[in-house]
Amino acid sequence: MRRNAVVVIGSALAWMAGLPEDDRRPAFALSSQAVANLCDKAAAKAAQTSGVPVRVLKAISRIESGRSVEGVLAPWPWTVNQAGAGSFFDSATEAMTHVSAALAQGQSNIDIGCFQINVHWHGAKFASLADMFDPEENALYAARFLLTLFDEFGSWEGAVGAYHSRHSGAAGAYLAKVAGVMGAPPHPAAEQRADRDNRYPLLRAGQPGSYGSLVSTFDHPALPLLQ
Repeated sequence: MRRNAVVVIGSALAWMAGLPEDDRRPAFALSSQAVANLCDKAAAKAAQTSGVPVRVLKAISRIESGRSVEGVLAPWPWTVNQAGAGSFFDSATEAMTHVSAALAQGQSNIDIGCFQINVHWHGAKFASLADMFDPEENALYAARFLLTLFDEFGSWEGAVGAYHSRHSGAAGAYLAKVAGVMGAPPHPAAEQRADRDNRYPLLRAGQPGSYGSLVSTFDHPALPLLQ
């Protein structure tokens, strides 16, 4: 087992042990909509911090962790995709227990949270599993990564597609899903980075972060929950 996996498991157990009893209740006992809103609130905060348009972040979160909440597609923060099999949990505690058990068995190809960040490739970028599941931390990591992808690929379309995969076919299909959730094609008058000739301004300008890729360069990138 990798060292960072051991750290993640230990931090998860300590975090769960310290939770007040009320925080261990299933999310549905509180409000499904309130829990779903955690991802949107996190997306809004990440957008303000990074410069990535909130509508793009919200659309990506719905592709990555979307489920029906009161008849409407909404992102779910306690989402886990293990080797392509997605699960929605009622609480952060249940989701973390599931992931901790998988890590203890040597499994790490696991995507978690609003924006489905992969534990194998990015677990070491977070202080703990709790931080990876935290909607705000999850969203900020995703936003910063989108900015680095723009700098790498030279267009916002390339950045959004590469968030899922660096292979053109899969990237194009993913981009179409994101655009579909946004409800309209990219608007030519949208803001863009001043230092690029950006013909497809899906995203607004922002400062790039120093984070690594959310996707691997191998032939089998992590799959989104919605196909």
